Amino acid sequence: MKYLLPFLFVLLLVKCSNPWQEKPYTIKDGHERMIAILDSIARFADPEKHANLSQKNAEILRKNLKKLPNDELPAARLRYAEELIRGGNHGQAVLELTTLATASGDSITLENKAVYELLALAYLRIGEVNNCVVRHKSEACILPLQPAGQFTDMMGVDNALKIYKRLHRAFPNDAQIRWLYNLMLLNRGIVPDSTEQVFLLPPSFFEVPDNAPRFVNKAVPLRLDPTGLAGDACMDDFDNDGDLDLFVVRQALDAPCRYFVQENGQFQDRTSEAHLDGITGGIQTMQADFDNDGDPDVLILRGGGLEGGTHPNSLLRNNGNNSFTDITIKAGLLSFHPTVSADWADYDGDGWLDLYVVNESRDSAHIHPNELFHNNGNGTFTNIAPQIGVNFVGYYSSAVWGDVNNDRRPDLYLTNRSGNNKLLLNRGSDNNGLWQFQNVAPRAGVTGPEYSSVARFFDYNNDGWEDILCLTNNLAVQDSAAGEVMKNMLGAKPPKDAVKLYRNNGNETFTDMHVPAGLHQQFFAQSCSIGDFDNNGWPDIYVGSGVDNVRAIIPNRLFRNLDGNRFEEVTMGGAAHLQKCRGMARGDLDNDGDTDIYTVTGGLFEGDLANNACFINETKNEHRWVQLVLKGAQSNREARGARITLTIQTADRKKRIVHATCGSNGTQRRVETGLGKGEKILKADIQWPHFSNKITTIDTMAINGIIFVKEEK
Repeated sequence: MKYLLPFLFVLLLVKCSNPWQEKPYTIKDGHERMIAILDSIARFADPEKHANLSQKNAEILRKNLKKLPNDELPAARLRYAEELIRGGNHGQAVLELTTLATASGDSITLENKAVYELLALAYLRIGEVNNCVVRHKSEACILPLQPAGQFTDMMGVDNALKIYKRLHRAFPNDAQIRWLYNLMLLNRGIVPDSTEQVFLLPPSFFEVPDNAPRFVNKAVPLRLDPTGLAGDACMDDFDNDGDLDLFVVRQALDAPCRYFVQENGQFQDRTSEAHLDGITGGIQTMQADFDNDGDPDVLILRGGGLEGGTHPNSLLRNNGNNSFTDITIKAGLLSFHPTVSADWADYDGDGWLDLYVVNESRDSAHIHPNELFHNNGNGTFTNIAPQIGVNFVGYYSSAVWGDVNNDRRPDLYLTNRSGNNKLLLNRGSDNNGLWQFQNVAPRAGVTGPEYSSVARFFDYNNDGWEDILCLTNNLAVQDSAAGEVMKNMLGAKPPKDAVKLYRNNGNETFTDMHVPAGLHQQFFAQSCSIGDFDNNGWPDIYVGSGVDNVRAIIPNRLFRNLDGNRFEEVTMGGAAHLQKCRGMARGDLDNDGDTDIYTVTGGLFEGDLANNACFINETKNEHRWVQLVLKGAQSNREARGARITLTIQTADRKKRIVHATCGSNGTQRRVETGLGKGEKILKADIQWPHFSNKITTIDTMAINGIIFVKEEK
């Protein structure tokens, strides 16, 4: 009841026009109402229902220890110590675990293995915090570790090394112990003697081809390295000055959003000036020009991943003057669900972007239907999901729009952690004007894989048909996730499919190509970006790794597309960040023609802090490129969903075709694609997303530049 009353009070704020008259603070508009709602959620959140409130949870566990009989104390104290680690109280965790270890005997056995593993982990986190966070440098936490990224405060790492050495001797086949021991060795900058060679990763683990994409983390000099927990970022030219800016959110309930404006190659934090103080929290964010005024607006999703995550999302209208206003309530988007994903598309071709929202229903006690908000074209939305039967309930994890059958109508793919994925083909409206979506996933062959997490539409083989990449994150084995990935990266194949690469057959069916394409890999994917990172004209895959577990220290992974036939892992090219990456954004931040990556790093729990990374692309090759900025007229203003076909002439006077989609997977408005060694663009065909099947053809387009194209009315 003590948590219900504040929540009811917040709802009153939404319904009343001015409930705090004659008070020092007055609710004036929807923007301030949202700030009040978010503030109340953060202040009155029940720690037993919010896994990210570990410090409060630890205190509850500590008080409960006094009530337990002696035979239950060891297990309860172990649980308390783990919550201390989650909350960032690593010193107290060491004291608790040292006492438990002493009581269990000096020899490490199966019975006390968990105690020693947590003790080693507590020391590991002390080392990471003291060196990677407190003394943060650009090179920290990125494989292969450079000397500048190695630890200088050795207390945590040295103690962790001693325990991991003993653990490995007791359990030589435990892959996760070996992995974490290796990481401590790398951070310590030492080479074991000959008796310890079994611990070493082979040199081939860190190899990368000479012509692979190369990145350098420049977050520190660019002032883009804030510290925090899990979150997301979106990238776009929010102030329309010709360069890309960043909008960042964090999942912590009281974490402020951050708005970074690019000015003369540097980034300035303009959060306060943008009227964003008090806009807190967020598991995902994406931009879209929902009101067709030429300025990208921002959507923030909240509550996903938390049992008590019945939190509102936010729609922030870009005012066109480097400020934003929360219009969620006025726009009709206010609802209280644990939201995990969303995507924008003009599903009915009326020129206004609509929004599909995925809400997480983990079990029958927590029912949160998905929502489809139709854009009314006047700044408001209407949830039509119940009327047209797309208000699905389940443990869904992502939604992406794409055009499967090239009929210009956006189709929808939904991933499900505990059931079959859905592919909803857009069949247009019926005689009553109701829109029709048909689930063809079983017939199309795209219901898997099990534990699906992140999905992306992209044309990986440049045949003009959009394919589907679907990654997984198996929460059932999250305690051993790091070890599973290490085994995979050393050559072992996963026991079951952890990824699907569905090749579009052009007839509303797909063929799974993940094995022949070299993607039979073990993923614990939290995010994914598709981009042509080496400008060869073939889209590559960058995966953000992690699970909600402090043991999960897993590198992000990069796979280069080899001529649309297969993918080659090139992870060690500078972007193999070890901290959890729930969200990322990509785009040409420095306007030099190649695609950069910004990652939001950190875990769910308060003690799992990390600094964001900004991977500037420094790949050296002779590949050409082009970038297009489209402006819709009959279509939505940012032309999201437009299909681009480039006909290129190569050095040997042969022709080559490159396909791209505008705004695919929530990316920024500027379409970036490489041309390989193409000498010129013979023709560019732009199929606008309006249902009229309008195509704009441009002959002899310039290369190595940004092209602006406007749709004719």
